[in-house]
Formats: sequence, structure tokens, C-alpha cells
Amino acid sequence: MRPIALAFLALALHAANAAAKPAQAPKAAKTTKTRSTPTPFPDLVVLDLKNEGVRIRYPADKAQKTDHRAAYLANYEEAGVYASQPLRFNLGHGLPATTLTCDSGPSNDPMCRLLTDAEQPSSTIFEAPGKEFVFLADGEIYVLGQSDSMYDHRRLFRYDGHHYVEAAQPLRYVGIEGTTRAPLALTATRGGDTAHALRTLDAGTPVTILLNAVDGDDENGLNPDYLVKTREGLIGWARISSKPDGTTIVEGLRFNGD
Repeated sequence: MRPIALAFLALALHAANAAAKPAQAPKAAKTTKTRSTPTPFPDLVVLDLKNEGVRIRYPADKAQKTDHRAAYLANYEEAGVYASQPLRFNLGHGLPATTLTCDSGPSNDPMCRLLTDAEQPSSTIFEAPGKEFVFLADGEIYVLGQSDSMYDHRRLFRYDGHHYVEAAQPLRYVGIEGTTRAPLALTATRGGDTAHALRTLDAGTPVTILLNAVDGDDENGLNPDYLVKTREGLIGWARISSKPDGTTIVEGLRFNGD
């Protein structure tokens, strides 16, 4: 048999075998599973105070909603500030019964307080600026959100038997992505000699503000010493002071409040 005939015979046999095989169902497309972000404090109830610009998380079995409104809060309204007393807490653990009082602040700088006497601001045992307040069943309080601060200042408060006191942290987390507006010196140690800097960044350099020093705060609770990371991974301390208008030489890092 000629080679050409053999070739055609092979093709015919291949086609016959293919036709004899049962048709295969198309493969199902692979599905990609996306990881959902876990909800923080899933056991707590969420209450949004839209006028005050505050979110409250609290244990449902240790709080009662209330329509009470202290007479002194009328002064807030006259000043153009929203204020309310939405919850009454009985947290236990040696804590007295308290009334939650929150206000919007005069310039988008909300604050919340706990009062043992709803009619008396002088009975305050806790107060802090913030935009999210988490009241745990064990009596601890987390405060989050940028209010009267340079960044989202995350804090933890514990009751000392008389008042709530902020728990000391070795450093404060910042986590802001920004860009330098002017040259910025990075040093190996906090408060280091800028004449012998690790590197002086040019204006327009992208940076990440990682951490803020704790000790050495000024009278407003602000600290100019920040740990900074460059896009190349260089890490160093930088002194970044705020200007009278609240801005700094790093775009994205500025004071919010009054």
C-alpha cells in the first residue's frame, strides 16, 4: 500500500475511534473562594449615632436604651453641637451604673463620656475623643477613630476603682500612607542627629507612617516622633511637627479637631 494511502487510513481510524468515545461533559469552571473580613466584636450590638458621628458597640445584656436627656445638654444645642444620652450601662465588675453621653464636638471631633449621674457632668468616670467606642462585657473600653488627634488613635481604657485610665502602650500604631511635602530626615534613633541621617528623603517621596512615640507628649497629647518606612523598605525615625493649621510636611498626616 502506498504511503499516502497509509496516511489517510491512519487518519480515518483516528476519527472512528474519536467518534466511538462517549462525549465528555465540559469541565466546570473553577470557582475562587474569597475570604470575608471577620466582623470585629461579633457578639456586641452596634448603635450608630449619626448626628454625633459616633458608633457604639456594647453587650446587649448589660445596657438599656433610654430617651433621657439631661437639661444641661440644651447648652450643646445652642452652640450647634449634637448630643445625646442613648444608653444606660450596668457592666458589673465593681463598676457603678452609668449613663453614656456622646456629642459631635464643635468641629467634627466627637467625644463620649460615662456619667454616674446623668444630670451631672462632674460625675464623669470616663471620657475620650473618638469615633467608635467598644464597651466590653468585662468592663474594658476600646476607643478608635481620629478625633482631636493626628491619626486613628486606638486606645484601651480600664477602670481603676474610681475612674477609667488609659492602658499604656510601648508605641502607638499609625498606619498612614502619605507623601513628603518637603525634605525629611530619617535617623537610626529617635531624636537622632539629622546631620548624620540614614537618609534625607526628597519632597514628593511616598512613605508609610508606621508608629508614633508615646513618651514625650505635649500638653495636647501630641508627639512629633514617628517611625517611617520608605517604599524601598528603609525604616527610620523622623520628627514631624504639626503646623498651626494642623497639617504636617507629610500629606495624609494632619490634626483633626480643634
